[in-house]
Amino acid sequence: MYLYVLLACMLWGWESHSAQMKITSEPLYDNHTAVCAEIQRDLSKDNMTYNGFFKRPQNTSEESCYAKFIKDFISTLKLLLTKYKDDRLQKVCKNMEELPRICTKLQPTESPNNCTTEISDFSQFKEALQNVVMYIEGWKSCDRTKASL
Repeated sequence: MYLYVLLACMLWGWESHSAQMKITSEPLYDNHTAVCAEIQRDLSKDNMTYNGFFKRPQNTSEESCYAKFIKDFISTLKLLLTKYKDDRLQKVCKNMEELPRICTKLQPTESPNNCTTEISDFSQFKEALQNVVMYIEGWKSCDRTKASL
């Protein structure tokens, strides 16, 4: 009797272990919320401050401008990475580049004329980036619809 119980426990443990392995072998990011959460984590852990002037959205609540803003953020991050080696910033940049692939709303189109940007210091740039990512993370759907164009 004890042998059967022991054998059953061992099989159950082996099945749970193989199920976990199966889950972790799937792609890390298959939706926009996971990518946004990773960006938020990396930005909150990154305490670096960079000197200079950085282009950021004047109004981060303009969803129709997010594709343009994402493009501008990526451009600025790449420029920073040519001057500084920062692994977290590198990860943020890579994940920002991944967002338009996952989220069709963020793929470049003709931007509305009201997508205004301004020059700021790094802390304001980072805050604007975090705000835009937070808004995107809250979207229920990332699919482009006629209403979102």
